[in-house]
Amino acid sequence: MVHFTSREEMRQKCMDQEGATQEDAEAVLKHLKSPESRAQKCFLACIFEHGRTSDGKRFVTEVFLEKGEKMSGNDQERLHSVREAAERCDGVENDDRCELAAEIVACLKDS
Repeated sequence: MVHFTSREEMRQKCMDQEGATQEDAEAVLKHLKSPESRAQKCFLACIFEHGRTSDGKRFVTEVFLEKGEKMSGNDQERLHSVREAAERCDGVENDDRCELAAEIVACLKDS
């Protein structure tokens, strides 16, 4: 796996790799919209795979929990939300990596 020096570099590489536009990236990352187009879904698949919260076939609950716990710090309410989301989304799988990304987003939004 390629390691990136910054989030911006990862974002740009995923945009290039998946054929996503700046607008696609902003729609799903900045505006937190559910991915609609194939490019948006595949862009998120790339982001999730590089963040290791997806292996391209399933949601990787353990990595999501690890990252979420670090980001939560001492905020018990946020930590509880992260754990609930991880439990709810555990088992999300799809052979299509792009559709998997859309299903992960949908599950996390429902949490």
